[in-house]
Amino acid sequence: GHFIRLHSQPGEVVLDPFMGAGATGVAATRMGRRFVGIEIDRRWFDLAAQRIAAAQAQQPLFAY
Repeated sequence: GHFIRLHSQPGEVVLDPFMGAGATGVAATRMGRRFVGIEIDRRWFDLAAQRIAAAQAQQPLFAY
């Protein structure tokens, strides 16, 4: 979260070319950033997509 907050503003796009389970995507979503993630392994991609969608469905915890 700290790196995202330090290097981007709300509404900007955060890119994670090695997404894994999507932790960066979840953090970016919670901080009001748009997110593009790339993952070669379909299992990890599916898990990340579910986690990011769940984060998008939640109300923000903090105002950024």
